[in-house]
Amino acid sequence: MNYSQLDHKKMWVEKLETDLSEIESLGYSKDSKVYKSAVKRTDNARKELNRSR
Repeated sequence: MNYSQLDHKKMWVEKLETDLSEIESLGYSKDSKVYKSAVKRTDNARKELNRSR
């Protein structure tokens, strides 16, 4: 299957959002470094996706 760069970015954002929800379900505090790092990566990926549109 061939994906465009935009499709790849959409899939990456979806994966990061899934990872973030898994981190939440594991009980990490929203003040933890793990959680904050995941939020930062997800936000950066969303911004990159929005710039690509």
